[in-house]
This record gives sequence, C-alpha cells and structure tokens, in this order.
Amino acid sequence: MATFTALNIEPDDQVDDEIDNTKEIQIEDALKLYQAALKLHSQGPAAFPAAAEAYTNLYKSEIFRYPEAITEFDRIEANPELELIDHSFAGDLDAGIGGEGAPSTLPQILYLSHKNHGQFILDCVKSRLTHPDSGAEALLDKASLDYQTTAALKCFTLALVNDQSDTELWRRAARVAATLGSKRISRYCLEAAVEVDDDPTVAEVDPASLEEGFAGEQLKEQLQVLSDDTALSHPIMAPFEKKKMPEYLKKFMDPYPFLPNPSTFVEGKPEDAMEVDNAAKPDERFLVVAEEHSWSALGDALWAAVLSPLGLSGTAVMLSLPEVHKEVQSPITVEDRVMEDAITTVESPMAENSEAAASTPTTTKQDEAQTEVVTTITNTTTVPIAEEDASSSVALPTRKRSQSTAGIAETGDEDSGAQKRSKRIRNRDNTMDGSVDPATQYAEQLKNFVEADENVFAFVNNLLTRLGVDDLGTFQQLQTALAKTEETGRVEKVANAAGRDLRDILRTWDDAKASTFVNANAADILGSSTASANAGLAGFLDASNSGPQKFSNIPPFSETDGLATFVTSVQDSWKPLQDVIYEWLFSILLQYRSTLWSEVLKVAVVRLITFVDGDIFARFQQEMEKANWEGDSKFPQIEEVAQTLFELHLDIYSRITNPNSIVPHETRVMTKERLDRWADVTADVIHSRKRPSHDELSLRYLWASVFYATMTDNVSREHKVLCWTDMRTLLQEADKATIELQNNAVMPEISVDAAEREVSRLTTMDFFFNLFQTDNSNPVAIIETLEPVLDPDTACQSVDTVDDTAAGPETADNTPATLRDMWKFLKSGSTSLRLFLWSRLREAYASIGYNTKVFSCHLKSIEVIVADLRSDEFVDSPDEPRRHKLLVWLKALDDLLVKALTIALNDAATCFEIIDERHLRSTCAALGQLNRVLHSAALFDDEIRVGMTQLPINPAYSQHGSFSSFINKLREMQVRTWALQYAMVKEAMNQCHELFPTADNDLADFLAHVHYCLGLRKCCKASNKIFLKMMKVEMIRLKHVDKWEDYLGQVLFDLYGIRLGVGLYLLEDHGCPTEALDRRTVLNIADQVIVLAHRMPMKDLLKHELRPTIERMQTAVGQAKSTPQMMHNLRNYTEYMRTSIRPLDMYKAFKGQVQVDSLPVITPESPLADKGWYFLLGMIALTKFRSQKRLGPGAQTDDMRVGATFMRLQLQFSADHWETWYRLAQCFDYELEEEVMWTADKINNHRPDLVRVQRGAIHCYIMALSTSVRTADDSFGTAERLSEMYFDFAMRLYASSREPFGMEAFYVDEFEKHMSGSQGMYKKPLHEEMSRYRVWKYAATLFRKSLADQPNRWMTHFMLGKCLWKMWLKASEEWDPRVQATKPSVESVVGSFVKAVQTVPKPRDGRQEPILEPHYKLVSIIHKFVVFGAMPAQAGADLLQEQPFACRKGAPVVIAEPADWEPFILDSLKHLRNADKQHWHHRMIARVANIIYSEEHPDPNSASAARTEFMESIFTKTMHIQVWKPDAERPGRHCVYMERYVRYMVRLLVYLDDKARLEQLVKRVRKKGNDFQKFPIVWNECCTSYLRLIRRAGQIPANMDEAFRNTDHAEYDDFCERLNSWCADPAVVHPALDALKEAQELKKLNQNQMKPAPIDDLINDAFALLYTQVAKTLPPTESSLALAQVDGESGSRPGMGPMSLNNLVMDMNGTQIPVPVAFAASEPSRSRKTGISRREILKKAEVAVSRIPDIPRPVAPVRSRASEPNLMLGSNVEASTPMERVDSRAERRETPGDEGRDEEKEQDQDEEMEEERQEREERDEEVEGDGEEDGEGGEAEVQEKKDDSSERGSVHDSADDESDLSDPPEVDEGMFPGLVSGDEGGDEEEDDGEEEGDEGEEEEEGEQGSSPQEETL
Repeated sequence: MATFTALNIEPDDQVDDEIDNTKEIQIEDALKLYQAALKLHSQGPAAFPAAAEAYTNLYKSEIFRYPEAITEFDRIEANPELELIDHSFAGDLDAGIGGEGAPSTLPQILYLSHKNHGQFILDCVKSRLTHPDSGAEALLDKASLDYQTTAALKCFTLALVNDQSDTELWRRAARVAATLGSKRISRYCLEAAVEVDDDPTVAEVDPASLEEGFAGEQLKEQLQVLSDDTALSHPIMAPFEKKKMPEYLKKFMDPYPFLPNPSTFVEGKPEDAMEVDNAAKPDERFLVVAEEHSWSALGDALWAAVLSPLGLSGTAVMLSLPEVHKEVQSPITVEDRVMEDAITTVESPMAENSEAAASTPTTTKQDEAQTEVVTTITNTTTVPIAEEDASSSVALPTRKRSQSTAGIAETGDEDSGAQKRSKRIRNRDNTMDGSVDPATQYAEQLKNFVEADENVFAFVNNLLTRLGVDDLGTFQQLQTALAKTEETGRVEKVANAAGRDLRDILRTWDDAKASTFVNANAADILGSSTASANAGLAGFLDASNSGPQKFSNIPPFSETDGLATFVTSVQDSWKPLQDVIYEWLFSILLQYRSTLWSEVLKVAVVRLITFVDGDIFARFQQEMEKANWEGDSKFPQIEEVAQTLFELHLDIYSRITNPNSIVPHETRVMTKERLDRWADVTADVIHSRKRPSHDELSLRYLWASVFYATMTDNVSREHKVLCWTDMRTLLQEADKATIELQNNAVMPEISVDAAEREVSRLTTMDFFFNLFQTDNSNPVAIIETLEPVLDPDTACQSVDTVDDTAAGPETADNTPATLRDMWKFLKSGSTSLRLFLWSRLREAYASIGYNTKVFSCHLKSIEVIVADLRSDEFVDSPDEPRRHKLLVWLKALDDLLVKALTIALNDAATCFEIIDERHLRSTCAALGQLNRVLHSAALFDDEIRVGMTQLPINPAYSQHGSFSSFINKLREMQVRTWALQYAMVKEAMNQCHELFPTADNDLADFLAHVHYCLGLRKCCKASNKIFLKMMKVEMIRLKHVDKWEDYLGQVLFDLYGIRLGVGLYLLEDHGCPTEALDRRTVLNIADQVIVLAHRMPMKDLLKHELRPTIERMQTAVGQAKSTPQMMHNLRNYTEYMRTSIRPLDMYKAFKGQVQVDSLPVITPESPLADKGWYFLLGMIALTKFRSQKRLGPGAQTDDMRVGATFMRLQLQFSADHWETWYRLAQCFDYELEEEVMWTADKINNHRPDLVRVQRGAIHCYIMALSTSVRTADDSFGTAERLSEMYFDFAMRLYASSREPFGMEAFYVDEFEKHMSGSQGMYKKPLHEEMSRYRVWKYAATLFRKSLADQPNRWMTHFMLGKCLWKMWLKASEEWDPRVQATKPSVESVVGSFVKAVQTVPKPRDGRQEPILEPHYKLVSIIHKFVVFGAMPAQAGADLLQEQPFACRKGAPVVIAEPADWEPFILDSLKHLRNADKQHWHHRMIARVANIIYSEEHPDPNSASAARTEFMESIFTKTMHIQVWKPDAERPGRHCVYMERYVRYMVRLLVYLDDKARLEQLVKRVRKKGNDFQKFPIVWNECCTSYLRLIRRAGQIPANMDEAFRNTDHAEYDDFCERLNSWCADPAVVHPALDALKEAQELKKLNQNQMKPAPIDDLINDAFALLYTQVAKTLPPTESSLALAQVDGESGSRPGMGPMSLNNLVMDMNGTQIPVPVAFAASEPSRSRKTGISRREILKKAEVAVSRIPDIPRPVAPVRSRASEPNLMLGSNVEASTPMERVDSRAERRETPGDEGRDEEKEQDQDEEMEEERQEREERDEEVEGDGEEDGEGGEAEVQEKKDDSSERGSVHDSADDESDLSDPPEVDEGMFPGLVSGDEGGDEEEDDGEEEGDEGEEEEEGEQGSSPQEETL
C-alpha cells in the first residue's frame, strides 16, 4: 500500500478507500496451495511424495506466521511473562496485531490444513504398514511409528484449536493417543467428543450424530476396562449404558484399525484385586450355558459364546453345566461339519473384531478392494460359462440392425445400399447380346494373378523337390483339384479335402462358423491351459490318496473326566472368554495322542481353533515365553499342544483343498495362513527341545513337516518323492513302533510302511502326472518322460517310424515295455492327445530356456495338425463336423504359426541347431500342404475381387462383418506360412548346400516371387508386414546378389514409401500403409544407396527419385552429435586453414607427406561416415548449387554452405578421404566466386575475408593432393576426378596470383615469430614467402598432371600456356639462378597455345558461337614475342596463318619489314573480332587499341582511332560502359578490366581534349562505383582529368584568387551583386562561367568521394576570373547604388544612422530631445581587415551558379535528375568505406609565386568569427544559418538546400568535412601536370607485354609492378 501523501491535499478524517488487502491475497495463495496438496493427497500412495512436498509448501506460506495461527500455549511458552496477564489483554493484543480482524476464512484454512496434514501422515503410515513388500526403506519400526503418530497428534491438536466442535477429529485424536499409549489423552479426547455439543448438567441426552455415538461407545469400553463406575454414572453416559450399538456398526467404530491399541487392557492389575472385584460383582459375568455335562457340549457352548453379541470381550465368563449328563450322537460326519464351519467362518461378524481377523490382509479398505478383484477374477475363471458363451454367440444383437431384424423386407440389388442405375442402362444390359464371353473377361482380369501364382508355385516347388518334398505341387494341379466337384480317387480326396472344405466354408459363411472360429481357444486346443488337463486325473489321485483302513485299539475320550475341576477353576477366577477357550483346548489337546475323540468333540475343537485362532495363538506365545523364562515344568505339555495344533490345522487344510471341495477361496487363504503360523511356531518349539531327535514327538513333527511341504500345488513331484524317501529312511533308522494318530484323518499313521506307500504312490503315477500336470516346476522329468514317447528315435536306434508322433515297432530291442505300450497307445490315440503331449514338452523346454526345442515342438504341432487334415478320420467324417474341425484346426495353426515364425525370425542363429534334415523335410512338406489349403482362400478372394463370385447380402458378409475378419485372418496365415516356408528352405540350403549351388540367388528369387504374388492381392500389409520386414532383413544380408535394387526397391516402397528409382521393374502400389523410416534400416542400406548414387552423375541424381530417398534417410538418421574427438578434429582443421601457405607443404603434398592431426571418432554415425554418407550429402548440395543459374547475389549460396557443412562433418570422422578435401576446396572457391562476381565491394573494402577464403581453398587442395597420393585407387573414375582436382588446384593458384587478388593469400606478414640476435629482439616470418614465379611453376606442374588423364581438355592447355608465358616473362625477376634456369622456352609457350587451339571444341552448327579464347591468346602471345624480339616476325606470321581463324583465308604472308607486322596483326585481330558476333570478347578490342595508340609516342590520329575502337563496343556514344563477361573469364576479373578500360579511356579523352565525353564518362563512373577495382583511384583520376579539361576549356589560370587579397568587403559585396545579376541573364555566355558551373556540378557529383580541394581551387579561380574580368566592368545596380548612398551618409555622421536612438526620441512637435547616448564607437573596436577569405569566395560562387538559368538541352535526359542522387547515394555508400584513399593533397598550383597565400589564409582564419557576425546582417538568413551551423562545410549545406538532392542528416552532410579552411600543404609543382604525368608514367609500363587476362584476357604490367600497399587500397 502506498505511503506517499501529497502536501497540497488535506487528508480526510475517514479514509475508507485505503484498505490493506495483503492478508486477503496471502490467504488466497495459501488456499491454492491447500487445494493442490489436497488434490495430490486424494490420488493415493503413488502421489504421496508430491503431496508431502505440497504440504511443505503450504506450511511455508505467510498465514502460519500470523498471530492468529499461534496457539495460546505456544505464545506463553515463548513469552513466559505473559502467563499471568489477563486473557482479555492478549485478545486485544491479537486484534490489534491483526488489524480489524482476520478474514473469516483464515481459521477455516488453518483448521483444514492441520487436520488434513495429520490425516495425510496417518495415510502414509497405513500405506507403509499394509504394503510391507514395497521395500526395506518403507518398513516402520516402533520408533518411526511413534514419531509419525506424534506428528499426526500434533496436527490434530492444532486443528482442534481452531475448531473444537469436530467430533470425528476428537475421536481420531483419541485413537492416535491410544496408539502412543496415553490413556489419559485418549480419554480426554473421547470425553470432549461426547460433550462437544451437550450440556453436562442435562441428563440423558442422546448422541446427536453417529460420530458422537462411536465416541460414547469407545469411552464406555475404556471406562469399563478401567472399572471407572463413577464416570459411567455421569448423565451423559446414560444413553450408552442403556442402549447397545449394533454389531454391524461396531466394525466401523475404530477410525484407524491398522494402528495398535494398547489401551484396551489394564496392565499389572493385582490378582487379589481381581478376586475382590469378582467377589463383589459376580452377577456381572457373562454366563456360558452348556446343554450337556460334557467336554463336547462345553465346547459347543463356548463356540456359541464366541458368536454371541458380546463376543470376545474383556468380560469375565461364568460356566453353567447341567448336573445330568446326556450323551448325544450327531448324525453329521466330522468332515461335513468342518466344511460347514469353514464356510460359516466368512459370514461371522465377530471374526472381524477378533485379533485373528485383524491380522488378515482384509482389515483395511484398500485390501478389501483388492480381495474383491481377486475374488471376481477367481469366480470368473472357475464358474463354467460354456452355456452362456453358446447362447451369446448365437443371439448377440449388433448396434447396426439389419432389415430383417427391424421387420423390413429385404430388397434386391437395385434397392440395396448402392446407387440405383438408370433405366436406360438397365435396358441396355437386358437387351445386349452375349458378344463378350464372361469367362474370357474374367480370365483376362485374373491373368496377372494366375501368372504370379504359377511362378511362385513352380519356383518354390522346384526348390522343395530338390529336398525330396513334392507336397506343394504346381498351381495347375491346385486349380484342377479345386475345380473338380467329385473326387476321382482316394489319394486325390485325401490331398485336397481340406482345401475344398475351406472354399465351401467361405461360400457358406454364417454366424455359427464365425462363432466357432472366434470362440475357439488355441490354448485349449493345444492343451496348454489349465482347463485342458485330463479330467480323470483328479479321480485317480483321490482314489490313490486313501490308504488301508485299520481298526484302532486306543481308548475313547472321556467326556466327563476332569470337567468339574475345570468348571470350578473358571468360576473361582476372573477369566474372559478367550482364556476359558484356551484352557478348555489345552485340556482336550493333551489327550489327542492317547484317546480317540468323538466326532462331536472334534467338530468343537475344529470350530474353536478356527474361530479363535488369533487369541489362542497369542495366549500360546505368552505361555511359551513364560515357560522359557521360568523353566516351567509345563513345557513338555506346551510342545505336545503345539504339535497337536499343527497336525489338526494340516488335517483341516488338506480336506478343504481336495479336488471335490467347494470351499471358497477366501476360506482356503485364511486357513492356509493359520497353518503357516502354527507350522512356524511348532518349528521353533521343536528346535528348542533338548530331547533325542528320534523320539516320538520329533518323528511326528518330521512327518507333519513332510506332509506340510508336499501338500501345496507348486511342489514338484520329484521333491515329494525325495521328501518321503528321506522320511522313510529316518523312520528306518529310528526303528520305532508305529505311531497312530487316529484323531487326524489325513495322517492317521506314522510308520515305515506308510512312508513306503507314499513313495510308491508317487512313483507309480509319476508318468501320468508328468503328462497331465499343469505345473512345470520339474521340466527335466517331463522332457525325459515325453521325449522318448513323442520322438522314438531318441529311445532306440532302429525305429521304423510310421508317423512322427506315432510309435516304433513293438519288437524293438532294449526298449522298455512301458514305452512300447505308450507308443501303441499314441498310435491309436487322438490328435488332441498328441497335441497336448507336444504342448507339455514345449512348455518344459520353454521353462529351461531351450528355444531350439521349443521351436521344434511348434513345428511338430503344425505337422500333427496338417497330418490330421489328411487323415482318414478327417476325410471320412461328415461335412459339417469336418468343417467345424477345420475351423478349430485353423485357429490352432494360426497360434502355432505366430509362435514358430517369431522364434524363426528373432532367434534364427540358434533355433535350427537340432533341426536335422529329416525334420526339415517333414516340416517343409507340412507347410507345403498348408499353403495349398490356404491358397484356395486366396483364389476365392480373387474371384470376389474381379466379380466372378457374388457374395450374399447379409450382415456376415458385410464390410465389417465376420467374413471380412475371417478372410483377413486367412491372409495373415498365408503370409506367415510363406515366411516360415522361406525360413525352412533357407536352413535346408545351409545344411544341403550341395543341392543349391546358387543358394543366395534362389533365396532372393523366392522372396521376390512370393512378394509379387502377395502384393498383387494387397496382402503385404497382413500380419503387421511381417513378410516385408523379413524380406528387408534378408535382402540387406544378400547385398552381393546381382540387381539387388530390383529385389529391395519394392519392399522399401511398401514399408516406407521411398523409391530407389533404379532397376528393371516399375514400383506398384501394394496398398501398404507407410511408416517412418527407422535409423537401423538406414544404417543397413546406406552403403548400397551410396553405391547407387555414385553410379549416376550428380546432375542426374538431383532430378532422380533417389535424391528424396537420401533426404528421408538423413532425416531418419538425424543430426550427428558432436563428441570431444570430433570437436578436436574440427578445431585442428580450422586452425590449419587459417595458417599461412608454406611452400614446403605444397611440395610435400606431391609425396603425400602432409597430414593434419586428428583423432579417431567412434559414434553411432561412424558406420555412415565410413561409407561416405556425409560426403554424398555434401555432393548433392554442392551439385545443386552448381546447377542453379545465378542471376545475382542471393540465397543460392545456402546449398553451397550446406555442402561445405557436410564436407566438414565427413572430415571430422575421417581425414583420409581425398575427394572430401577436394570438394571442400571447391566450396571455398565457390564462396570466393560469389563474393567477387557481382560487386567489387569485397575486393575494395574486405580483402582480409577474401584472403581467408583463398587460404582455406589452397590448404584444402594441398590436403586433397597429399591424401590422394596415399589413398586414391587406380580406377578410371578416380583418375578422372584427380585430373579435375589438379586443374582446379592450379586454377586456384593462378587466380590468387593475379589481380584482383594479387598474391595476398601468400603473404606472410601476419605470420611472424620473435627472434633474438646480436642486434636484440626482432621479428621474422615463419617461412619464406611464395613468389609469383614459383606459384606459376607449381600451377604449371598441376596442369601437366591434369593433362596426363585428360589430354584433350583445351582449357588445361590454355592455362598451362598462360603459366608458361608468365614464367617466361618474369623469370628474370627471380634472384636464384637455379630458378632462372627453369625459364620455359618460347616453343613450349607457343606449343601449349597451339595445342589448346587444336583441342578446343568446334561449333556443331552455325548457331553456336565458337570459342575464341585460345585463338586470340595465340595471336596476342605471338605479337608480344615478335615485339620483344623473341620470335621472328615471319615465323609468327606463318604460325598464325596455319590456325583455323587465320586472316586472308590462311594465305601465306610475307613480313619483309617490321612495319609490315602491325597491319598483319591488326588484320588477324579484326578477323577474330568478326567471328565474335556477340561482341563478348572485349580483350581483342583493347588489344587493337593498344596496338594503334602508343602512349610513349602519342599521336592525335592514333588516339582518335583508339577511341573509336573502344566506342564501337565497350563505350557507347553517351559513354555507357558495356564490358561483357565471357564464359572462360575468371570471377573478379570483370572489375579489373573495368578499371583498366576507364583509366585508359580517360587518358585518351584528356589527350584528345574531349571534355564533353569525359564529362559523360565521369557521371557514368560515379554511378558504378562497385564495378571497379580500386574505385577511389579510378574516381580520383577521372576527377583530376576532368578538372584539367575544364580549366583548359575555360582558360582559367591558377591562383586567380590572389586578386581578393586587398579587396574591401563593401566593394566585394557590390561587385558580387553585380556579378549575380549578370549571371542571371540567359543571354550571357562566358567560358569562365561555364567552368564555374561545371565545377559546381562536379562537386555535387563527388559527394566527398574525393577530397574537394582541387574542385574548390577551380571554383575559386573561375570566380576570381569572373570577378576581375566581368564584375568590374558591369554597371552598378539599384541595390548597389542605395548601398553606396547609405554608406555616404554614414560617413558624414558616423554612428548616427537612420535607426539611431537620437532619431527615435522626439517630442510631440517633432523636436528632437537630446538624449545622452553612449556610442559603441566611443570604445576602441577592431577594424575589419581587408581581403576576402576562401570560404566567402566559395559561398559567393555558389550563389552565382544558383542564379544561372537552366537552358533546355537539345536532347532530353533519359531519367530525371531527381533520381540521380539516389543512384549516387548507393554508390557513395559502398565506395565510402574506410579504405585507404589516394592522397589528394597534391600540388594544386601550376605556377610558383604564391608564397603569401598561407599568410592570407591564416589571417582569414583569425578573422573568421568577426566576419561571420557581419555576414548575418548582410546575407540571406538561410544561407548564413547553414554556413554558421556547419562552419567549414557550409558550402555543402548551401548546395543541399538549393538542389534538394539529399535530406538533412544524410551521408552527404559530411561532404565538406575537409574544406579549404585548413592550411594546404606546401607544393613544389603544379597539381594537374604532376598528377597527369604520374598516372601516365604508371600506365606506360603496361605495354611491356604484361597485359593479359586469365581467360584469354591480358593483364597490364602496371598492375604487376604496383606495390602491395597500392593494391590493398
């Protein structure tokens, strides 16, 4: 809230609008945090960590720091001094702190936060207690539990502080306090819950809610335990004393049943006190009344008491027995009573309150829910549902009802869902005669299908025939068999019965068949499920379990002995029901071994030990601990009782788990838990005994333990046999008498004979049990049992096998009789039995992980089913049962095919280890037969597809009906069968390779034929494209097969939609949905794709279908992730490319000795990089860049940069690929070409960037050359690419040595090292710099190596000749004589050009332009040799006349004198120019001009002729420059020739005094600043030459401004005014005036590109000439006369002008009033000096030029002048970069004698401020203002105002930064002659033979001879 208050505002008394809402915002934030925590809390244990963090964030909020959130106890504890203060003060204090009071939601949020946080803590405790298997870290010990419950109690306490009316929260706090053992807090909370809303003074107030009722009931129980009668007598407890809570509500009374509750009993109560209490209140005991005076009746009465509402409470028990003893015989058997009791146990409500029930997993709600789910599942699986399935499969209603279901009559074809045909078409169909045979039409439509089927059947049958399998047959045989309606023989009927049945099933498909196929369970059919076990096994096991019946001699149990004593002991003591039951059982169980119990007694015992087991177990543990500590003599009795209870629980559990028992699963689980509990405690008791190990009790325990260990279902039979065998051995060693336990039904006898019977029983039925058991815990036994039975070859050597699963001969030697009987039984047995046995064997092998045998079992099962389809039983059965059985077998076969094919494909390396040749033949035969059956469905599908067969119109045949699902399933089966057939044939080829000499080709053809057959029917996508995926894997493996791309192309198209675009066959659409290309596939096919890509030219690859495929493959691979090794390599390569060019490395490259340090890289992309994948991608991008026609700078370079990126990536993986270095060098070349092709900006202003790119290219070429020497192969393609590399390398070296690059790439100035010597520290280059001669020599060597493989490439000969010519010309400049000795001869130079002329391609027709570069170069070189005297003129003429473009048609020419040579050479050049019809070759024009006009001996006629030559093509009449770029011209040379031609033309125009054309040329040059190399020099030369001509035309001498030295300002202004008026006259013509105007225009055009001093000199001189010659002769103007008159008056009265103060002060009559005036003249003032400054002259000149009227010219300009400044602006911006310009402070005077000008300028500068003040009063305000603001640059601003050519603030504002106000330097000679002579002197050297271009053009020697500093300008 803002605390600022304005001072000018009086605050109101009541400020209502300034309310602090901070607390509301904090409460809202806390509420959001609470809601988030509550939401996570409600999501269960999975979200508890997040909920804990949310509660932590909640408690960090600000609301918990409020005073309202702090309890009174905490406040007093923190501040003890507040304890005695009145509470009202504290309340006021809280209110004051909280402002006006906290919002109403604050207490609620605090209450809910603490309450739910406490509940959250307890939920976490519950989760950890009820899920002990979550991990060791989740277990809670006593300390942790106390800590958690304490925290929860604290949270509940804080919540109750905020809301004391929550009864349920008081109950929770009481329960948590009870867990902590605080009975006081528990009682306090319960009392608070009961009295929360009631007045304790009011009597008998009923509880207001169920929670309050629960609290009262709990309080009553606690008070009863404490025997607090006073508290119970309170009026508020009256309702709970008088009324009783129903039992169904009591189980919900405990809010946290998972927490312990130690407050339910009183510890340490004295025994005498109990007796006193019992004596005082005997009538309050619970009376247990027995109907009879017997132990059995008392047991029944105790059981009834347990079921009573009082239940197992802490109330004492009193027994009441009748005096008369009545013996009652119960007609119910013991076993039935036990079963009945066990079932009743679940329904008893008291079991939930007992301790035993509390220990079961069903105590919490979460566990109850889990139990319900398990129960539901169990019931679902155990209840028979066959009838329900049958009924539901017949009458299942569908959402889309048919017409018959809706009661609507079905219509014909015309009224069905399809569009109704018109009447005309229907009439035409009815009236047409049968001109077209339908059979022929169908045959034509089925032609492709038939051909594909014939090919695949013929090819596969041929392969199978080599193996001796002929079951597949041919397609014609299958067609014939299916076409027959009647069988011709038994063999034919057996072979084709299944195929015909399948066809008939498809024709007569209905819901019944669909139900049969859909509801058939493959697991049940194959015998791999629980329900398929033999039903007779249970009866056999039940019968074998019963042993021999024996009569016992043990006396019966006495029902009355000791009963009275027991009752008296109970009456005399205070014992609750639990203790009475325990003592009753203790008394009975001690007679378990010595007496025979009656059935009634045993039932009573079983009931009690079942219902009260928890209390019995707890009491037994207490007694056992007491006996251990005290050494009680009752310990032997405790041991006997423990063993007896263990045996009784064994009896109970074994009876309720027999096969005929219907006891619920929950009861079995609870009984098993009790049995496990007593087994553990009995083990502890027996192990702690100090008795002999062979005594009776130990033997009983061992027998019971063996029985207990072998009774569960998950124990293997072998283990049981071993256990009973060991038990038998122990009994034999003990040599004890038989121990009879007649009171136990399941173990009545313990003896050696009984153990032997158990062993015999197990071993006798071992074979049957291994066959039919569903538990495969002992797979080895099953394998050893079933293997000989199912595979007789493993049992004996000589077996004549009739069937694979049938038996061998009965008379086989050394064969057990049992095994022979099994063979005989299986031979006559059913197929289902054999499938079940194979399934058992497969499961056994699967359990030990032997997949090879599992695969074999699957194959054998397939063979069994297929064999059954050809069995007599199947063939001779009726049609409907046979078809029903076929559907069942198809369902089973589908499951077997899936499993077998999965193993065959995923575990192909090991699954065929034990599959021998016999097994292969049998499986191939079965699969061949199955293929014939399934192919009948494919043929039927073809008939439907072409319309040959019309399907019925019913729901079963609809689009989404069951028929479509069945036919799709058949397609999937067919695909899997072919795939499995291929796997078997492949393995057969490996085992019988001598039968298949071309196995790989056969396998590829197998796949191709099947693929084509399936693809025509659009079945490739069936079974999750398993065949396509298998074929892809196989063809990747078979990469060496010829025409590999033909096999794999269609597969890749079907799977991924990619096209290889190669091969003989066109791709067809097989209807497969495409999927994303995966990385693994790319890695597998990348090498082949790379090979395919390299087979075609890169230009063709760009337009080929393979290119998108490669791009998709790269997308699947993704971007390569950089590794440290890759970064290291890239860093080394980058640093290497930035280093200087070492001559030694260049020569080492020829030996392959240049390498860059790199590390090996191993990444997932390494296999791709090793195959050259990234190089291929880079080549594609680079070729795309080269194939584009570039019309200007733009985004075309993106492809080039992408290509360079891929090349660098390829090098990061491996630096040994020479072509990668070569292509990367090309990328540098293209980058350099792009920089210099379109503009000269980079050449003029960014030369370091060009040098960097050149060095990178040269270094890459060096590496490419060195690597090729080491790694390149000797193939023809490699030799051709190497030749191209040599040529490109040489071209790069030659281009870098010539302009515009000028050897800068070879400079070593930037690469120096510090040295120390005698003279101290100094710097020295790292190595010697490469000279131009050596560069050319190296390039010549490369050109020669390129010619070795491409001798007919004219460009190589041409460039070799140019290198040799340069070497011949510059050899004398080398200081090393050895280098000079390598100077090439004239013959070698000329020979190279002659060879270039001979190899240059000839024009194919007249429309094609000839290549003239080598022809012109030959003429130019011979001319130079003749001029230099290196070649006789006659020899040169003879050689030229032998060339194709010889002049005079090749006639001999005689050169008698040297003067005859020039006409001849001009004639030759003219002839070549005539051949250049498009005028592309500008160098011939320049050469002719140079020959005609010699600057050493100038002549006007020759100069005019040279100008004419230039203006015919290069320069137009308006001096537009047209220099075209020939095809062979190197990039960057265009700007060089532009510079040369302009400078040459400028010299010609100056010599010819052609000012008009020079003016036009200057304007053109200024607009094309980016077309010239060294543009500042070109522009400087153009301007100085143009100024020279202007001065010459205007006859303006230099230093004319000396006339203004002694001129008075008034006179100067007067004459300037006259001159301005004179200039405004349109009729005035004067040369000086024209010169002044032209100089001003040049100044505008210059725009500060050149320093304006020369232009200003001309303006000053021209204006001075006009001033002296014209202004003084002009008559005075009116303004000048007025000014003179004013000046005269002011001279008579100095200081009293018309505006004087004396003239203004008068009286009313006009009389002047004398006023004392202080004149400024009275003070000494500095008089104005004579002489006019240079700046004033420039301003006056500018004003004068602005007065000149514009005279319309005879020819209108092409564009308006307003557009010219924009063009010049662009040029100026590009040319005005910080490049070093030529110093323009040259001499500006042509004649000496101006020594006084410096002094005058100094004076002018001293008087500058005074003159400016006077000028403000005399000049125009606008001009003066501009001049004052800019100071020295005022004239530029005036020009800007006048012409509106540029806006204020543009780049032209700095046009006069360098004005004439600064002192000019001392110059010894005139400016123009010096400049012209200096330039001409530099240009005259260009005709020494150095003018030469790289692509047939020449470069002048003046450029060669220029210093490096000048070339960098």
